[in-house]
Amino acid sequence: MLGSRLKTFVVVFLITALSLVLITITSRTLVFNDISHWTYDFLVNHQRNPAPDPNIVIVDFDDETFSVLKQFPIPRSAVAQVINKVSAGNPRVIGLDFLLSELRSSTEDDAMRSALSAAGNVIIASQSGSGGVPAVEPLAQFCSPDPSSYGSCTQGAVGFGFVNFPIDSDGFIRRFLLFSADSHSSQSFPLLIAQSFANTTLTAGITSAAFNGHAIPYAETELHSILIASWSPAPARRISALKLLNGNFDVRALRDKVVLIGQGSDAAHDREFTPVFRFGTSDDVRIRLTGTEVHAAAISTLLNGTAVRPLPEPVLWTISFLLTAVVVWLLLTREPKYSLLLTVIIAVLCYAAAQLLFSGMHIWFQFLATELCITLAVPLTLTYQFVQERFLKSEALEQREQVMGLFSRYVAPDVAKEIWNRRNEVLLAGEERIATVLFSDIRSFTALTAGKPSQAVLAWLNDYLSAMDEVISAEGGFLNKFIGDGLMVLFGVPLGQSVEADAVRALRCAINMHRRTRELNEAHAQEHGYAAIKIGVGLHTGPLTCGSVGSRNRLEYSVIGETVNLASRLESLTKDFKTDIVLSSSTWMYVKGSFERFDDLGPARVRGFDEAIHLYGLKMSEKAFEDLSPVSVANQR
Repeated sequence: MLGSRLKTFVVVFLITALSLVLITITSRTLVFNDISHWTYDFLVNHQRNPAPDPNIVIVDFDDETFSVLKQFPIPRSAVAQVINKVSAGNPRVIGLDFLLSELRSSTEDDAMRSALSAAGNVIIASQSGSGGVPAVEPLAQFCSPDPSSYGSCTQGAVGFGFVNFPIDSDGFIRRFLLFSADSHSSQSFPLLIAQSFANTTLTAGITSAAFNGHAIPYAETELHSILIASWSPAPARRISALKLLNGNFDVRALRDKVVLIGQGSDAAHDREFTPVFRFGTSDDVRIRLTGTEVHAAAISTLLNGTAVRPLPEPVLWTISFLLTAVVVWLLLTREPKYSLLLTVIIAVLCYAAAQLLFSGMHIWFQFLATELCITLAVPLTLTYQFVQERFLKSEALEQREQVMGLFSRYVAPDVAKEIWNRRNEVLLAGEERIATVLFSDIRSFTALTAGKPSQAVLAWLNDYLSAMDEVISAEGGFLNKFIGDGLMVLFGVPLGQSVEADAVRALRCAINMHRRTRELNEAHAQEHGYAAIKIGVGLHTGPLTCGSVGSRNRLEYSVIGETVNLASRLESLTKDFKTDIVLSSSTWMYVKGSFERFDDLGPARVRGFDEAIHLYGLKMSEKAFEDLSPVSVANQR
């Protein structure tokens, strides 16, 4: 049960992680950004439209006014007249959304200069030079620059701010900048007006700004851009300039207001694509706000502290991961008709949460990424289930191929057949056994092969290993690993007789390996370049864990544990004790009744083990080869 749950957890994690990786890569594309912007507009369009800001009024040189003036550009004298009318109503600040960068007739320019000076609270427009856009500043006669503060004026207007808006990749305006990206780092038109109205200054921080008692989060920290929240078809009350020119408007209604003077006629071509453009259902009812209305929405956002805060990326991807993981878990553990229904419900709730956060807390949860992660997880999970079912369907056949493939290379064919017949005793997933591990190694292999052609060395080594394989197979050992010129042989796994019988077979195998090595040396004594081989063997009997190691496509049956490590260390100690075979005391206990002529090496420190280990050795002299023989050999087979 625990293994099944762990497997499910791992699969859920892997599928979820894959979904997130793929969507993260996709999120860097232009298409994804455009669709994400569309989802932002969708949230804007499905919230309750905010009422026009009561503190802001727009005086517009609209089509009605243009039809009477019948002149474009609008005469500065007409604009000056409107400024005088507005100023008479005692507004707190006037924003003139006109570029006064070119000379006109002296009559028009004198009228404008006089109106600006008389009002004393007019902020005029400029254009910041960045991104290939040339800088445009007002003429000095309309705004005598203050050398101590860029953007401030000593005569005429009180200051000027840039009216550039950053435009997203789909051509829409959703943000405004606090400061220009040029060397001046000048303040924007909406910021200057908001500060003048609130009679306070904005304090810029690292991730947000503080203004008028509100935290103003940045949409982009590098640009100090602000996502506008006050989107509506009418962000502020709009009055036709013609009414003021004709004296048909009570200017007392402008007292203590922000008054923005702009030109929204078709002739001015000052209409922008914004989120509210998507309110309509056809081109004839689509709403394109004027630049002045966009400034009004930006000013309202600053004054009311309603800037939209994008959800931080770590939070966004954490939410996406958790929801996707829930969907994958449902698909893996529940019937399809229920899991798919619940997936749809989760996707709908995800959007609902995004809408609530946007409408109620001005937080932009970029739900597109989360929705795509959830959607992608469905085919990925279904594909995994299909592959798993196909795998389970042929599991019996694959199990036989796996078992035979694992062991037929390491043991004799008759032993491999017996392993298959007794496969219920073999736990490929891992089990504890007591077995004897044999490690052997060619002494000074590097020195023996130095300077010799690699092909000759390989042929020589293969000859030796083939001979050792024959000896091991004859004793029923499991040749588990070729480790360069070394061998790791197991007795007692995957199948064994008894611990004692396995240990006896292991020692007999070690003795016969030495004998066969001597025969090889004698057979090749006259061959040029064939060096005499001398091997060392280490034996240890003890508990170990055996099972399959590797991937599904490539498995290896192997063993792990201190028993394996100690056997390897004992093989290395054959050099220190100048003997041919080193046994641990545990192996000696099992074989002492079957073999004679052991050398008691006494307790010894073995690298990697804290306590001393009692060791025994066998030195394979010529006499030893002749005299050393197992007692009751027939009984040990």
